[in-house]
Amino acid sequence: MGLRAMKVARTREQIVSIALDLFIEQGYDETTMEQIAEKAEIGNSTLYRYFPSKDLLILDRFTQSFEFGRLLRERPETEPLEVSLGEVVRESLRASTLDDERFAELRRLVDNAPGPRAKLWDLVASSTRDLEDALAERLDRSPGDLLVVMTARMLFAVYEIAGEKWWSGDHHASREAIVEDVLTDLARLTIVLPAPS
Repeated sequence: MGLRAMKVARTREQIVSIALDLFIEQGYDETTMEQIAEKAEIGNSTLYRYFPSKDLLILDRFTQSFEFGRLLRERPETEPLEVSLGEVVRESLRASTLDDERFAELRRLVDNAPGPRAKLWDLVASSTRDLEDALAERLDRSPGDLLVVMTARMLFAVYEIAGEKWWSGDHHASREAIVEDVLTDLARLTIVLPAPS
């Protein structure tokens, strides 16, 4: 990473950290972009260049690990798809910030703020579509193909289950170990699907 990219990443992280502290201290609705810019010692235009809206700031910790499509595209095309998908889940959980001590409070704030909550669903839907596109390319099928859609939804479910399992535990187990447990258990299952009439 070049010097400029490092500076951009550092500034971005500083903005997010300050904003999250303000959201927790004052509340989401009560915190303004101007307050965030002032506390971060940057101009309003700089803040808006990094984050065009306040909801993107509060959601940053949630969404930075939703890049499933990009991660799948970065895997070798010759790698078996199931191996690639396992690596996508592992990498996504490594990128998540579940261990940020503010995560529980941020989650509560997002759950109680209609704007960020709706934006989070939009971001999840967008990430799902991108994953479906990446899977369609890999499987040489259309994005709306049932195999593509179900595979994408299953990956999201595995990610969510592993994340929840880590979050609800004592945090001594590594995320990688929990992913392995979930994937091992899943491989043993005979999943019951709804039957056609």
